Amino acid sequence: MTKEEILNAIKTNNFKITPQRELIINIMLDTQGYLSVKEIYEKVKKSFPQVSLDTVYRNLSLLKDINVLSETTIGNNIMYEIHKDMHDHIMKCIKCGKVYELNICPLDLCINKLDDFEIVDHKIEITGYCKNCKKTIGGSHS
Repeated sequence: MTKEEILNAIKTNNFKITPQRELIINIMLDTQGYLSVKEIYEKVKKSFPQVSLDTVYRNLSLLKDINVLSETTIGNNIMYEIHKDMHDHIMKCIKCGKVYELNICPLDLCINKLDDFEIVDHKIEITGYCKNCKKTIGGSHS
């Protein structure tokens, strides 16, 4: 989604474009992949030191409800990213916590074997060690 599409979605749903809301949108547009609520809150606080965590939560919830943001849970963290028309899958490093997008859908490999089931949505989360963390722990883990 572009910023223009996002702002249009907010207006179409009869919500105001507040400075905090616009900053959250800019933060999300400048980020590849997912951000946690805490990460978003810390970035918003730099421009609006008085902002409450509750305000950030409310804005994220609103943006999710109007399909501007996608929400997923990674471990114990609720994570957000700009909504995409296609679903995506992630790989998460269990040492540093960095999240990477998996640019393929593993389900595509077996979709033709699921004749008796209509899939409407799915999520795939793969955990392991990123390239940098694998070097620091030595050896490989299976």
